[in-house]
Amino acid sequence: METAETWEGHANADAHVKGESHHEHEGHHHHGHDHASHHHDEPISQDEAVQSLLMLGQVALDAADYESATEAFASILKLEPNEAAFYNLGSFYARGLGVRRDFMEAARLFHQAELLGNERAAKLCRKCMFDYLLEDIGERRPADLYAEMAFFVTRVYPEASDQRKEVGSGLFAIASTLANKGAYVEAAKVFRAAAEFGNDGYAQYYLAVLYNSGAGLEENDLAALYWLDCAVDNGAADMALGDRDGMLDAYRQSLTAPEFCEMMAALADWCEVGTPDVPANPEKAARWRALA
Repeated sequence: METAETWEGHANADAHVKGESHHEHEGHHHHGHDHASHHHDEPISQDEAVQSLLMLGQVALDAADYESATEAFASILKLEPNEAAFYNLGSFYARGLGVRRDFMEAARLFHQAELLGNERAAKLCRKCMFDYLLEDIGERRPADLYAEMAFFVTRVYPEASDQRKEVGSGLFAIASTLANKGAYVEAAKVFRAAAEFGNDGYAQYYLAVLYNSGAGLEENDLAALYWLDCAVDNGAADMALGDRDGMLDAYRQSLTAPEFCEMMAALADWCEVGTPDVPANPEKAARWRALA
């Protein structure tokens, strides 16, 4: 499943030699014919080798020979970290040109180009993250999605100081985008991954909103109450506290005392054993049992 912008739209924009050698000085450019002036026994510099490989890559691109272009750009990375090589290889992996399509490897390469100053690569890295996680999303459980995102982060962002936070923010960004597009079934699954396995308070809040409204999930007020309460505990009290307390007040006003106690006991039972909507959580079971 692709995001709104398809990779085919980048066919000419991405597959394009950009930049210079990492060691190249400003104003000093090398061209293919320059190397003819060297004596045969005089080795060329690393800068000259990189420039030659960049030109070979461009020639291969112009001929739509992506396997040769891939080889040229990969050879550059054996010599130096090079923004153009990272960027173009990222494009090839994202679109499956000369290599097997691999969104995670594409993201890793785009991120390396981003670290060297390529702003466009940062956006494409993010797109790869979306496309990677959304592949076959219908067959994946929230636990699978969390594990996949955790693996993605360790591979693409090894320098991140808080990788768990990166996983949560990535899942939240994807779920929010899906919800904004009206893809509530998929959004609910990704919010659940961040809410249950990443303990992300804002994901818990928006999951509660989906349960309360019946968007992408069967409407379930008790499940909404559970996730609102979790959100309050996990940093989203600014959004969740009023809604949680409002739901409890509404129950107290609309139900008799025995009915209210019965409802709290039911939620406690769910938390003790776990259900498809509420995971097993002994601490929360005790919390709701105390209100019963």
